[in-house]
Amino acid sequence: MGHYHKTIAIFLICSSFLYPPLILSDSTKGYIRIKLKKLEPNHESHVMSRSVPSYSLKVRDENNPNGSDIVLLKNYMDTQYYGEIGIGTPPQKFTVVYDTGSSNLWVPSSECFFSVRKFAAIGYGSGSISGFFSKDDVTVGNLVIKEQEFMEATIEPGVTFMSGKFDGILGLGFKEISVGNATPVWDNMIKQGLVKDPLFSIWLNRDVNGEKGGEIVFGGVDPEHYIGDHTFVPITQKGYWQFDMGDVLINGKSTGSCQNGCSAIADSGTSLITGPTSVITEINNAIGVESFASHLQSKSEEHSDSSARTMGVSRVDCANVASMPNVSFTIGGKEFVLSPREYLVKDREGNCVSGFMPLDIPPPHGPLWILGDVFMGCYHTIFDYGNVRIGFAKAA
Repeated sequence: MGHYHKTIAIFLICSSFLYPPLILSDSTKGYIRIKLKKLEPNHESHVMSRSVPSYSLKVRDENNPNGSDIVLLKNYMDTQYYGEIGIGTPPQKFTVVYDTGSSNLWVPSSECFFSVRKFAAIGYGSGSISGFFSKDDVTVGNLVIKEQEFMEATIEPGVTFMSGKFDGILGLGFKEISVGNATPVWDNMIKQGLVKDPLFSIWLNRDVNGEKGGEIVFGGVDPEHYIGDHTFVPITQKGYWQFDMGDVLINGKSTGSCQNGCSAIADSGTSLITGPTSVITEINNAIGVESFASHLQSKSEEHSDSSARTMGVSRVDCANVASMPNVSFTIGGKEFVLSPREYLVKDREGNCVSGFMPLDIPPPHGPLWILGDVFMGCYHTIFDYGNVRIGFAKAA
């Protein structure tokens, strides 16, 4: 999610090269797939939270030079999804989170802190990054975005940026929340005529052992990744991909929290689902949360970021999955159901963790529900920029 009081529920994140990137490209129907090498979890892997704030489209065929671009994602224990980009000529490779909840592109800088260039800073719930703006060609899949403005980060003090599996973030939100008024990568893809249709779609693979971690299609939709038709709702406020959501239900029974409607965003940069404390507490009680674990507390206290010191996760007994209720979200008049196996996340030790985290975002940006990877992993999502709407269908 973006730079307003954001918390992302993910593993600890690092902004330095942790492994050599591997690129294997194959050309199918005129697009290039970028295959990323999977990493095995290590002893430092823990789940943590950081808080904040239908029509059929086909991928392009061989004869369509301006169709869609496919970027394959890597799934790190269902909590980080990231892919590769290149910057410069020849391109230097970086792994980035494709984040629909922010709008800037930033990567680590090799420059010293003192610079005459334009200074900038972005504050995430898990910490802030600062540095300066640069311009260069950016390669995403088989697309080359000319003269893209991005941020070279010189300081990344937050806990989340100290230990993780990617280098930076590529924001896919609207320009309205772009720091420094920088034109987002996605906007430039459209302006430079690099995609056929002004939309992109995201499929996240919730199978941590799957060959693919996920996929983003810029300019189209891969029909192999969803079942049935998408339910579309209009974007109510540009910035995040924000829309109106209806009632929230536990085993088909209304919680009463959104009977008069709620605001929600689809955020690929947030691992869990977050919402107001009152209803999240009701959900977590219903699924049998045992404790609010804070096994990352000692690490958090080593850093000055105040939000990091409140991080933790809600554990449940894995043996009780069969008796746990379904949780549903009403969008566009349709119920989008999450089963226990879909809303639970397992940490490296095999503990089951609730996919729901309380987060009270104050006005004017809140109250706000954040439907992160737990939701998007179950429901393929179309971000229809041209028609200013968002659509969800059951992921395949």
